[in-house]
Amino acid sequence: MPKRNRTEGMHHSDIDEAQLLAYIEGSLTPEEQFRLETLLDQDPFLSDAIDGLSAIEDKAQLRMIAGQINAQLRRQIQSRRKHRRRRPRLDNHWGWIFVLVLLLLVLLSWWVIRQMPTR
Repeated sequence: MPKRNRTEGMHHSDIDEAQLLAYIEGSLTPEEQFRLETLLDQDPFLSDAIDGLSAIEDKAQLRMIAGQINAQLRRQIQSRRKHRRRRPRLDNHWGWIFVLVLLLLVLLSWWVIRQMPTR
């Protein structure tokens, strides 16, 4: 039975902020470091993030900078969610077409009934 690779099917969302900072500080175990480097090879976004964080010379500020970035991202996401809620949803074209056809059928039925001779 072949041994399964632990990094198979993993994504950068499997790595949390603490692991990234520990990698930059060099405090990961060799196994964790290998796993993260494998993910870095597979994900250019994650690789760019590590490169950017590694460029910071004052390692004590890494956690503060990461916290500021996370707070800014949360604010941006919240403002987009609020903006999205205010917009009316007009993308349900089939619903509008159904309502229009139903209205036309009602009007046509009313017209046909009025044109029928009365007894």
